[in-house]
Amino acid sequence: MDQWNQLLQNISSRPKQNNPECEKIFNGPSGIIPGWEQLLIDRFGSFLFVVTYRPLEEEQQEGLIGLLGELYPLCKLRIQYRSAGRAEDLYLSADCPERIEVKEHGITYLVHTSRGQNPGFFADMINGRKAVMDYIDRSRQESESEDLLPVLNLFAYTCSFSVAALKGGASRVDNWDMNKYSLAIGKKNHEINKLDPRLSSYFGYDIFKSFGKIKKRGPYSLVILDPPPQQGSSFQYKKDYPRLMQRLEQILAPAGAVLFCLNASDFGKQDFLDMINAETPGTFDHIDDIPCPPEYLGRFPDRGLKTFLASGYNPKKYPEEGKS
Repeated sequence: MDQWNQLLQNISSRPKQNNPECEKIFNGPSGIIPGWEQLLIDRFGSFLFVVTYRPLEEEQQEGLIGLLGELYPLCKLRIQYRSAGRAEDLYLSADCPERIEVKEHGITYLVHTSRGQNPGFFADMINGRKAVMDYIDRSRQESESEDLLPVLNLFAYTCSFSVAALKGGASRVDNWDMNKYSLAIGKKNHEINKLDPRLSSYFGYDIFKSFGKIKKRGPYSLVILDPPPQQGSSFQYKKDYPRLMQRLEQILAPAGAVLFCLNASDFGKQDFLDMINAETPGTFDHIDDIPCPPEYLGRFPDRGLKTFLASGYNPKKYPEEGKS
C-alpha cells in the first residue's frame, strides 16, 4: 500500500466524534506513516485544522478535502502550508465562521478559524491547564486561612491559563503579553465563561521592559511561564528564559509555585529541568512533570512540549549582614 492510501486508511479508521472538544486526528511527527511526518490534522470542535510543512499535490489536497468532508460532515476545514516561518492558506471552507467555541474540562474557549498562523488555542496543553486548576483548588482546600491566591500569567496569548486558574479558585490573574489583539481574545474567553471581570487584568507590554510594574503587583502564589521558543528579538528561550527564572524571587511568594513550559525541539526535558534548577534563586519542595498527551508527541518525545509544576518555593537564604 502506498503512503497516500496508508494516510487515507489511517484517517478513515479513526472513531468519529462530533462534540465541542478537541482531538488529534493525525500526528505525522509520530512517524506512524513514513513520508507523512510533515502533516498534522487537529479537530477543534466543529473545525478541522490541517498543517503541512511540505506542499501537497493538487490530487492529494483534493482527496484530503473530500475524505475529511465525508468523515466529518459537520466540520469546517482549513489547510495551511508552512515554510521558513511563513504560513499560507491552501484551502478554507467557504462558509467557515470566524470563530467557534470548544470545550475542555467544562470550560469554553474561543478558536479562530480563518486568521493568523494558529487558531488561538493549543490543545496539547490540556494537562497543563488541568494542573493549574488542580493546584489552586488543592491550595485553597489545604489552607487554614482565607489567604488570597493571586496568579501571574506571562506570555498569556489568549489567556486560556487565566480562565483555568479562575475556574480553579484563583483570587485574581494578571495577564501579560505583547500582543494586545491576543489579549482582547483572552478577555472574551473570560466573558463567555461568565467570570467576574474584576478578577482578571490585561497588560499589553514587553515583559522585561515593564518588569518593575509586574513586581509592584506581586508577590504571586502561582506564576505561569509559557513563552514561545522565539519571539523575534524580544525573546530567545536559551538567553531569556534563564533571565526570567532569575527574577522569580522578586515576584513569587514563599511556598508559591511556578508552571514552567517550553516547546522547543532542540532542548530536551532533562535540559529544561537542569535549567530550572540552575537558574532559579532558591529551591522547590516538589517539581512534577506534567506530561504532554501521547497523541500529541512526535517520534522523539523528548523534543516535544515540556511542562513542569514546581511548588513549595523556598527563597534563597542570604547570610545576615555582618555574619559569614
